[in-house]
Amino acid sequence: MTGVLEGFSVIALIILVGFIMQRVGLLGDRGREMLNKLAFNVATPALLFGLMFSVDLNVLFSGQFLVTAIGMVVMAAVFVVIAIIFRWGIGNSAVGALASSFVNSGNLGIPIAVYVLGDGTLVAPVMLVQQLILAPVMLSVLDIAGRDPQAPKLRWWQMLYRPFTNPVVIGALSGLLLNIFSVPVPNFLLDPIELVGGISVPAVLMAFGMSLHDNAMPMRGKNR
Repeated sequence: MTGVLEGFSVIALIILVGFIMQRVGLLGDRGREMLNKLAFNVATPALLFGLMFSVDLNVLFSGQFLVTAIGMVVMAAVFVVIAIIFRWGIGNSAVGALASSFVNSGNLGIPIAVYVLGDGTLVAPVMLVQQLILAPVMLSVLDIAGRDPQAPKLRWWQMLYRPFTNPVVIGALSGLLLNIFSVPVPNFLLDPIELVGGISVPAVLMAFGMSLHDNAMPMRGKNR
């Protein structure tokens, strides 16, 4: 219990730092946006590359992965069935299915896995299911549903490659493939990747804290 409390304390303190940074305007108006871009495009892919490269494959592809996949797919399917019954439309059904089955595995999932559970790889199955199974299917449905009838039709290969343009997916899959095929990575490459990956958790938590400064009291100013 003490370890769990200490883990959440670490997370809370870093969020507080972000809140204070936004309060004093340390990074300017676009600070939160820049931190999020840094985390999403550079730091988190590097972090997941390192985690996937070193993870025990027997642990990664264990029952946890199967249960995660089944649980998320079932939740999405339940929403789709309800949407069909009430005739909410294809676009609304796809968005609702994503919302009902997705969790914040990146901004909050990774810090909690690292600092509270003590193993960052625990979030990997969730992210892989989200990014490689659910997101491609639902985004393809949204593309088809919202596409201009006069626009060129999407090719099947265009739908397949879209998930692999996501930096987080690229980082995770690269590390996983090198792990599966036992491809060695020299330390002069692995060390800087791990250092850059270390930016991910504090960056996303500080960005979250910065967002709380603007949204901590959503109704303030309404009656003024």
